[in-house]
Amino acid sequence: MRKKTDLSVRALSAAAAAVIAASAIVPVGMSFTALTANAGQQLGQTDFENGVGLPWHIVESAPGEMDFDISKGVYTVTIVNPGGASRGGDDRWDCQFRHRGLKIVSGHKYKVSYEITPSESGKYYTKIGNLDGDVEIWHNMMSDNGPDFNSTWDCIQIGKNETKKVDVTFTASKSLDVAEWAFHLGGDGKYTNGDCFPAGTEIKFDNMSLVDLTSDENDYPESSLYERAGILTNQVCYFPDRAKRATLLSDSQKALGFEVKDESGMTVYTGKSTPYGTDKDSSDEVHLLDFSDLKKEGTYYIEAEDGSESREFIIGGSQQYSSLLYDSLNYFYQNRSGIEIESEYISSGDTSALARAAGHPKDMAEIEHTWGYSGSSGSIDVTGGWYDAGDHGKYVVNGGFSLWLMQNQYETAVKYGFEEAYADGTMLIPENSNGIPDLLDESRWEMEWMLKMIVDSGDYKGMAYHKAHDEKWTALGIAPADDDMKRIVKPPTTAATLNLAACGAQAARLWKDIDEDFASECLEAAENAFKAAKKHPAMYAPLDESVGGGAYGDDDVEDEFCWAALELFITTGNEDYYDEATENKFFLDVPSSLGGGESVDTVGSFDWGNTGALATLSAALNSEKFDKGDVEIINEAVIAAADRFISLEENQGYGLPYGQSTLAYNDSDQGYIWGSNSFVTDNSIVMAYAYLLTNEEQYLDGAIGGMDYILGRNAMDYSYVTGYGTHAIEYPHHRYWAKQIDETFPKAPNGVMCGGPNSGMQDPWVQGSGWKKGEIAPQKCYLDNIEAWSVNECTINWNASLAWLAGFTAQTATDEGIQTEHHSGSKKTDDDEKTTTSKSSKDKTEKTTTKAAKQKEDNESKSENSDGVAKTALIAGAAVIGLISLELFIYKLVKLKKKQ
Repeated sequence: MRKKTDLSVRALSAAAAAVIAASAIVPVGMSFTALTANAGQQLGQTDFENGVGLPWHIVESAPGEMDFDISKGVYTVTIVNPGGASRGGDDRWDCQFRHRGLKIVSGHKYKVSYEITPSESGKYYTKIGNLDGDVEIWHNMMSDNGPDFNSTWDCIQIGKNETKKVDVTFTASKSLDVAEWAFHLGGDGKYTNGDCFPAGTEIKFDNMSLVDLTSDENDYPESSLYERAGILTNQVCYFPDRAKRATLLSDSQKALGFEVKDESGMTVYTGKSTPYGTDKDSSDEVHLLDFSDLKKEGTYYIEAEDGSESREFIIGGSQQYSSLLYDSLNYFYQNRSGIEIESEYISSGDTSALARAAGHPKDMAEIEHTWGYSGSSGSIDVTGGWYDAGDHGKYVVNGGFSLWLMQNQYETAVKYGFEEAYADGTMLIPENSNGIPDLLDESRWEMEWMLKMIVDSGDYKGMAYHKAHDEKWTALGIAPADDDMKRIVKPPTTAATLNLAACGAQAARLWKDIDEDFASECLEAAENAFKAAKKHPAMYAPLDESVGGGAYGDDDVEDEFCWAALELFITTGNEDYYDEATENKFFLDVPSSLGGGESVDTVGSFDWGNTGALATLSAALNSEKFDKGDVEIINEAVIAAADRFISLEENQGYGLPYGQSTLAYNDSDQGYIWGSNSFVTDNSIVMAYAYLLTNEEQYLDGAIGGMDYILGRNAMDYSYVTGYGTHAIEYPHHRYWAKQIDETFPKAPNGVMCGGPNSGMQDPWVQGSGWKKGEIAPQKCYLDNIEAWSVNECTINWNASLAWLAGFTAQTATDEGIQTEHHSGSKKTDDDEKTTTSKSSKDKTEKTTTKAAKQKEDNESKSENSDGVAKTALIAGAAVIGLISLELFIYKLVKLKKKQ
């Protein structure tokens, strides 16, 4: 057992006082006062003494590449590849070291100081200016009473192992509300004659300072930490008649009493905790709480006898989950490419700010001859579809997986009699009065784009190009309409082609009684694609090709072959497709561990690169197409996987259907993988299927348990969905929802799920927090920051999974079913009849037409930082190494506030 140590708030504050990396977030168990910066200090980090670099971080533009290390009081940047025009890059800014979140005021006098030491001779350029790079306030050696602005354009020369100490003052000639201080260290280009530094150069930075000598009004904001609740709950809603579980942070070996209290403080339920011990995924000492017997609706919080408290939560009906369903589906409209996004169809947030001009309204992309491809040439029209994530890429494999989930969501609703929840007029989209189910309308936006990705002639006719995106990665804080970068299309692959075949076949059966022509077009494309894939069965996308867009590589497509064959069999009844599937190892299987492609042993049943189980789930919905023996195999496969996830929930401190696995094909470390939250929701979908097949309530409670984790019952005390919960994430990684770094852009709307904890911690922002890979418990590898793309990205496949699960829980957890009038973007007149969908009947209900209504953002009470950075700060284990032990620090994380 860990030795108890009584550290006072003052002692811990002193140990971590230098950690003022605002916008990196880790909860602490007590109040904390950060070291006050010098008056006028504009920087959030100056001397790196505690192993923390943020907000300083590196940024690369391909082929520029860097590594970095923060130790011994210096930030060391290593140039791996300088980039530059001669290597296919741009210029010296292909490798940068920068600090954002600054505000510069015209007429104010500033003092700039820094130290830089390279291991090899070279040169560098440094400047303070706007984020776009076309306005500079100060650069290089410019100073008052010294070199003027126009005489300091050339890079600064520096010798091998020379330490250049710079200390100059300047007066700002103009104001910038959103500014950055950047060092350019990369390759050659139009503005740079030769590389700044050769590959292998180590460049040390120290004693950074930018002081406003005129005023302290724009000082870097002091730390403002959130305090992790002592009892972790679903922050949104528990259902009256379903399981209600929470996690208490305590190292007591004895059961502790707890009380559930209403808003007035009156106790409405009492119980005893069950000591659990150490939860290995979080390193927390925990107890388990169960208050399932409390069924009265209301707003509550929990208090334990040791003084620990939870956040407020609701016990209620399906209103909250219905709202989450429609907000999470509205994500897709807001990420459409090729169409203006209008405020009247935005369901939450600052609708006028979230509205935008069409991105890539005529998306002509050049076909690249890479990966050994020598087929079609020229450009093709790839207008439309959904942007995959925060970037402007569009990918057939991930798009196909997302499309399948959405179409499956509708097919499931039809099967179990609640399709009216997705009827015409239920969603905020431009097509919501065309007489067609809205969920199918949104799905069609992606399906029609996939049809544009088909090779139309030659030996590869019928195959699908793998992906379309910018030639290089775009920066944050850019509207799709302003993205004028060259667009490229990657060659066709077998995986993309089979995604087209599977989704086209699925679409054909859903549309056949609605739009026969479109259904026929989809089926023809699907059958042609399957033939083309058989002709070219081993055209793989590389696992590591991610210049300008995600790799989405896959070198094993047997699962995609099974998926496509069974979807085609279900739609056509053609036994040849069935025979194809029976010869496949994935036939009617639902694994609970994924291997192949990028995965090694991931705890899950499916994802974009492992699609075999999708065929089985479609078969479960269309069991009449299979004989009795097959149906038994289908049911057994679903139930076996669901039982595995139930077991995981029952044997973890936070009750989630997920666990540690190998991080990636090229990273043998164990932990939570990229997008761990999506595996929680995907695995919950498997349990949902088990419930639909068996009507056994343990599976329903299991699926809801996954939502409990996503909505707050986790080690970070976060609801991982924007706008939902008393402590929800705010800053997912997205090019346009970029208010955190630029006030002229909007915040994310409600209903956006982020990827969540990721032990790989691949991005420079997370690495710059002072965390060391392998030293932070898997479930705590998370920061709510737009720059933290490895943990805070948002994507179509993750939100599709969230929407599926939200719809299922809203429909099945109460007799009310999904309530179409409760999504946050809709309003009803007094004459409108309340419409819900019943889980016990297939009777059609009267269609409820909803109208868009502008609303204030749900989270107005949440503070925003006008300087473009979150008003929060990091205290990470590594940040206090040398002052207190990491073990003791984690111990203090779990010893949360007690009543004084």
